[in-house]
Amino acid sequence: MKVEIKERALKGGNRGMYLEYYEKGFRKRENLHLYLIPDNAPNAKGINKRTYLKAMAVRSDRILNPPEFDKKPAPEDGIDCTTTWLEWCDEYIRYSAGCENSKSTMHQKYIVRQRIKEYLVRISRTDILLKDVTTEVIGGLYDYMRNDYRNPGQIKEREGRLADSSLRHFGETINAIFNKALREGRIGYNPLRGLNKLDRFHVPDKHREYLTPDELKRFLAVETSTGTERQIQTAFGFSCMTGLRLGDIRRLKWGDIKPMGDRWAVSIVQHKTGCPVTVPLNELALSLLSPRPENDDDYVFHLPTMSGNITKHIRSIRDKAGITGKELTYHCSRHTAATLAISAGAELYSVSKILGHRNLVSTQVYAKVNLEKKMEAVNLTKGVFD
Repeated sequence: MKVEIKERALKGGNRGMYLEYYEKGFRKRENLHLYLIPDNAPNAKGINKRTYLKAMAVRSDRILNPPEFDKKPAPEDGIDCTTTWLEWCDEYIRYSAGCENSKSTMHQKYIVRQRIKEYLVRISRTDILLKDVTTEVIGGLYDYMRNDYRNPGQIKEREGRLADSSLRHFGETINAIFNKALREGRIGYNPLRGLNKLDRFHVPDKHREYLTPDELKRFLAVETSTGTERQIQTAFGFSCMTGLRLGDIRRLKWGDIKPMGDRWAVSIVQHKTGCPVTVPLNELALSLLSPRPENDDDYVFHLPTMSGNITKHIRSIRDKAGITGKELTYHCSRHTAATLAISAGAELYSVSKILGHRNLVSTQVYAKVNLEKKMEAVNLTKGVFD
């Protein structure tokens, strides 16, 4: 049996690594959960070399101790002619569970499988084979989700219609289901590729509120009237410098602020993603911290339990600072951190690491802000040479 290291492109320029086992009539893949970063990323050569050596070590072990597989003969034409769409969904879910997906991610996959079944019952095609799912069938499913499906938990909001973001996540899961089938040779093409742009689920571009350097200075200069308001003001400013989410700010302890060479840094595991992130602290961030207590288990900030109360105080400080036309929430501090960094010339890759993004796609939305600023600068010359 041949055992080869393979790569597949991921969003953001990363590449996932897997092993492919092959012999006549049989092919199996094993996800290594190892990832190569873009070649133009800082220190990419060294990082990718170490990652590849790890993959080589796993490959060597598999050659010496080959796993036991249920080697069912593959169809002569390479296409799965027996598995139904719903059976493949079940297989995909079992595969995902083995990839250590989070509970919320697995819940999303179960829900998608349930919606597929509801639609197939609706059109009396629950036994449709995976290979027979066409672009037209997918289009019908999307039309059902977009126009006919109603979420009982959201009847008061949008009359039960799903939000654009929910539809987009639904579409991403459907696409992943068929992409895996395509990679394994179960189908000859992904039927989603035939959908036109209008039929696909997408989320309209959102305007991400952020503070300019001048607005942030004014925000932090406001004299607060209560201790709670002061805590929210300094926590918001700290997040503007570090990009930390509200959930991580709530959990931030003094022990998470550690020396790093001749300076200090925040080093945490993000609550939302489970990914570690380390962010050096500049002088402004340090100035927003109260004197360090003896107990490292003490929380750095003490904020209200209800996020609505935090938003109320943030907008009160905004009004006192004379900042108009911006519907600020705590999350705007994260947008501010990204925007300030990119506007100052930071690379997208570095900003993605500060924000804890898993890939550059999530960070690229902030590059548009930098482009807009460049256009504003160019437009300053308008009329000068007339």
